[in-house]
Amino acid sequence: MIRLFHILFAAACIGSMFVYSHQFTDAYIVPKWCCVLFVLLWMLVCAAILALQRKSILVDMAIWGSIIVFSCWLQAVYGILQYVGLFSSHATFHVTGSFDNPAGFAACLCAGLPFVVFLIIHRNKYIRYAGWLAGGVMMLAIFLSHSRSGMVSVIAVCVMYLCGRFVHGRLWRRYLLSVSMIGLLIIGSYWLKKDSADGRMLIWRCGLEMVKDAPWTGHGIGSFEAKYMDYQADYFKEYDSQSRYAMLADNVKQPFNEYLGVLINFGIVGLALLLGIVGALVYCYEQNPTQEKRIALYVLLSIGIFSFFSYPFMYPFTWMVTFLAVIMLTADYLKRIKIGTWGRNIMYTATMMCFFWGLVRLGERTQSERSWQEASELALCHLYDEALPYYVSLKHRFKDNPYFLYNYAAVFTEAKEYEKALEIALECRKYWADYDLELMIGENYQEQKDLISAEKYYKNASMMCPSRFTPLYQLFKLYKQLGENIRAYETAEMIINKPVKINSMTIRMMKREMEKEILQRKG
Repeated sequence: MIRLFHILFAAACIGSMFVYSHQFTDAYIVPKWCCVLFVLLWMLVCAAILALQRKSILVDMAIWGSIIVFSCWLQAVYGILQYVGLFSSHATFHVTGSFDNPAGFAACLCAGLPFVVFLIIHRNKYIRYAGWLAGGVMMLAIFLSHSRSGMVSVIAVCVMYLCGRFVHGRLWRRYLLSVSMIGLLIIGSYWLKKDSADGRMLIWRCGLEMVKDAPWTGHGIGSFEAKYMDYQADYFKEYDSQSRYAMLADNVKQPFNEYLGVLINFGIVGLALLLGIVGALVYCYEQNPTQEKRIALYVLLSIGIFSFFSYPFMYPFTWMVTFLAVIMLTADYLKRIKIGTWGRNIMYTATMMCFFWGLVRLGERTQSERSWQEASELALCHLYDEALPYYVSLKHRFKDNPYFLYNYAAVFTEAKEYEKALEIALECRKYWADYDLELMIGENYQEQKDLISAEKYYKNASMMCPSRFTPLYQLFKLYKQLGENIRAYETAEMIINKPVKINSMTIRMMKREMEKEILQRKG
């Protein structure tokens, strides 16, 4: 049974990194979660059976670590082969592995890298060589992905490990040296992609404004998506679109800092609770600082540093590894827990109930996701009448999913059912402040001749992403429709003089059209 448990864990690791399917609207993340949850349900049953048999699943953590290393090594090799051109990758990035961007790829490798120590300290020299090789391949893949968060994280962990192993003397000296080197590393990574780093500075600045408005208990779960872009728009309304951040501002969906995300969602109370848990885990380590616990601490350190600059907890593998590290650190206390026969029977019964309930819910969700993808494909083929019944039937399941509601509203818009589209879009707006959604709402108001409301949403979209041309172009057409020629031509002048972030045929056509309008007016 323990061997089966290890096999299931291996399946969960592989699934959490490699599974993707274009039968889902989110082809790279949702399938991974579905696969992992399915396997974890079976692992839960196995754990319950082992508990009934009074057997521990924490017999040999080296096996668990080896499974993680092997899974990460496979992912790293996949990424390296993408870099050399043997496998295709995401169109925007060279190295993504089986993820949609380098962040997920690097996050998983950084989370798994410390487990290499299990192999490096093994008695068998060939296993030690394999450990060094696996670690080298994983580090190479992280650097080839050009993920700055990954680079900082992996180098920071290596510095901490090497300082702990080779720098002798008082503990504070090692920590001071480690922190100093990590600080220099962060400063260096800023200059590696300065524009991107400045863009994140804008996100953090606006995010802190959100924290100021609800400092103690936060705005609640999902509040970043629901409110952030409004704060970004307010920033540019206050500091004008000529701010140095104007050309860097984009349509943001993540805070690029998990700690800031905790502050926004749960406030100071939530962050204090998180820090308290971290402190408790460090205490568990200090009580009995074994090599196994040290590895777990490096795992949490790696994920923790990565979390300062990215969003590793979007991916199931990060959650799995974090949970395993917590178990490793608290194993001494978990082993002290004694459960009687009645307790085991109750836990087994509850586990089986959770198992069947979870299977049913997971099956329903998986089928709904696939139906949503079918509807999306029909919509892309302009078969709106065939797509709409899917959306109607799925509405109750995805009623608070902003991406579903956005797609639903978009189908109504394309089908020219503007009243229904506006109703769904405004419902979506409760959960999601988004540049594209603002444009859609503005378009629907304009089609219904509510031009004042349309102007409001177009202007807000323009402030959300000041470097974009579409909101100004829509405002120009709106002012022409209103007969406000002066404002229309002022907007045309803005479009002509607006600096271009990424040149495209669409922007060139807009500028030429505005130039013709200006010439006609002067003529």
